[in-house]
Amino acid sequence: MTGFHLRGLLRRLADHRVNYVIVGGVGARLQGSPNITGDLDIVPEPTPDNLARLAAAISGPSTQKKAVDSTEYAAHPVVEPVEFYADYMAMYLTSAGALDVLIELPGVGPYDVLVRDARSYELRDSALTIHVASLDHIIRSKETAGRSKDYLVLPGLYEAAARLAEQGDDYELGTAALRVDLPPSGSEDDADGRSTTPP
Repeated sequence: MTGFHLRGLLRRLADHRVNYVIVGGVGARLQGSPNITGDLDIVPEPTPDNLARLAAAISGPSTQKKAVDSTEYAAHPVVEPVEFYADYMAMYLTSAGALDVLIELPGVGPYDVLVRDARSYELRDSALTIHVASLDHIIRSKETAGRSKDYLVLPGLYEAAARLAEQGDDYELGTAALRVDLPPSGSEDDADGRSTTPP
């Protein structure tokens, strides 16, 4: 299995016309959190057609799925839409890396709640537009989950939220922002994407 390639995952979802909001560690990192992550968490629009497109995007000969209450992944080349409702979090390994699917973000709600306050970013070099849950929603989900690993990242999220509030609509993704599995260098300022209005 290959490593984590965020751009590859985003491109695959875009190619299959999947509607979703990015949450979790990637959503936080894109908005200024210093914490690294190795998977992409999304909340998809829960219409049957969209979930079918998502299942097709994930399916592939190298796809694996994590069994419930297990740390092991097993071969799972064909993903069915019903799986997204069967587990609290459906966890997959694809050829582009790890992708976790939640129908609802804990403490916040489903796609239609998240998308109202989501930030949208245009990735200019990739011709992609992504929608990222607000940091307030990501923070609330971490506080609700109450796991030790969530508490560890909360201080960085609080600081990022304060900085984001100061910058407002002027906030832009730096070139290093999409390298979410590496510590931020803080030395690259070229804009890779710009904030747009919520979808």
